[in-house]
Amino acid sequence: MPDSTASSAASSHASASPSSTAAAPASPYLQVIAHYHAKPGLGDQVSELLGQLTEATRQEPANLSYEFFRSPQDPDRFVILEQYTDAAGLDAHRASEHFQRLGFGTIIPMLVSRTVTSAMVYAAEPGMPARAVSR
Repeated sequence: MPDSTASSAASSHASASPSSTAAAPASPYLQVIAHYHAKPGLGDQVSELLGQLTEATRQEPANLSYEFFRSPQDPDRFVILEQYTDAAGLDAHRASEHFQRLGFGTIIPMLVSRTVTSAMVYAAEPGMPARAVSR
């Protein structure tokens, strides 16, 4: 289960799994970055729920990676990094039972603020940086 131990700039709550340790895909993929700010004192509960959401999301067919990080300076702040095969994969995630129940039903009401951005990432030629196009 997630803990609040910080080993660097952010505390990673991702366990070793193929989806969290794989290199960036060569095919285009959708990168999602979410910033969550929990209501004061609710960081531990949000962390626990994000751990459950992480496990369920990693089972989705279109999910390539799902990790969340907790700020060591403010335990009520989180960053979530998600990768999906495409926008339809993100739509399926948002419609999933576990996201409806844990995300919309439980976690989001515990937040002061939430921002989510996404961009399609396209592989570049060898030696060139990848390019992203906002969705």
